[in-house]
Amino acid sequence: MSTEWARPVAPPPRGTRPRNRRQLIITAAADLFVTKGYAQVSMADVAEAVAVGPSALYRHFRSKDDLLFEVVRAALHAIAETVRELRGPADLAAAALTHRRLGVLWQRESRRLPSERREVLRAELVEISRSVCKFVASRRPDLPEDDVEVIAWAILAAVTSLSFQRIELETDEYRELLTAIVEDVIRVRLDEPLTALAPPPMGTPDDRRAELIDAAGKLFAERGYHTVGVDDVGAAVGIAGPSIYHHFATKLDLMMAVMHNGTETLLAATDGAVTDAVDDRARLEGLARSYAGFCFAHSEIVDVLVTETAGLPQESRDEMLRAQRAYRDRWLQPLARLYPDRPKAHSRVRLQAALNLINDIARTPHLRARSRTADLVATIGLAVVTG
Repeated sequence: MSTEWARPVAPPPRGTRPRNRRQLIITAAADLFVTKGYAQVSMADVAEAVAVGPSALYRHFRSKDDLLFEVVRAALHAIAETVRELRGPADLAAAALTHRRLGVLWQRESRRLPSERREVLRAELVEISRSVCKFVASRRPDLPEDDVEVIAWAILAAVTSLSFQRIELETDEYRELLTAIVEDVIRVRLDEPLTALAPPPMGTPDDRRAELIDAAGKLFAERGYHTVGVDDVGAAVGIAGPSIYHHFATKLDLMMAVMHNGTETLLAATDGAVTDAVDDRARLEGLARSYAGFCFAHSEIVDVLVTETAGLPQESRDEMLRAQRAYRDRWLQPLARLYPDRPKAHSRVRLQAALNLINDIARTPHLRARSRTADLVATIGLAVVTG
């Protein structure tokens, strides 16, 4: 399949019928879904972006769901082409730069699709991971199969973290940095991994408010905020849906409570992990151990933070983004002291890659279920940020 979908293409003059109209539609839709979010994009918006009438759009795609499915599948196919004959990290870095929207499209937007269509896409992603596993196994014959698989998923998560970056670098500089990150993941030593730290408990036992926050977090992660009603949350804890309003004024307030609770628990875990750190290297180790422990203990909260923050109202979104920046600063400050000659932008790219790989693997059920995985991703994440 052609990978032209990932290149920005100017819309044709209105009234013309270019041969690549379907490709133009996919490209325009991908841009809109990433920048505005699926829920905020109409078929009319896509039609306008490619200078056609809505009827012309529907000749190619029966619905917005069909269009989203094809957008994500095209992105996955493009990466699959690269990894099928993967020669080295530079190939994967170049593909990730060309198709840098994939992370957001898969992690955030594809959850809007019906489960059966998402499973089709998941199968494509699994095939990609198998190809990367073969490459990793050829480079690390010393590792057991389970560890090879974790490294393969870590590589994919690291390179697709570009979707969540807002850092502008020259293309060659970005490619070299991503290549180095992939090499760091491949070469990481796993014979004596860090130990992920269990976070402190959330809420108070037998507290109805805490029960509601816990139940809502799991439902929002599983089904998405917009498809979960207060009746669903109430049923999960054995009360009538409207009773929730005794504890939260709106469903949005409940969502924000889920996010705040998660953020506060993470910060508490971080404080406990770095309090006795003797130097910046030890501080970074504590950050990696506590973040991995939090993500594996509360993968549903991570899922909500990754997938729902962008869809919050502006004021709430800004609040959560400030909290996320403050947390990243806890990493960036010791990194700046340890690596004074490293460009700050490089540390930010490395940090996003590390956090993304921990997030992604914690949200992957079969990997999360293995007792050793949290320790491995803490170790890999530290290797990525320290380079």
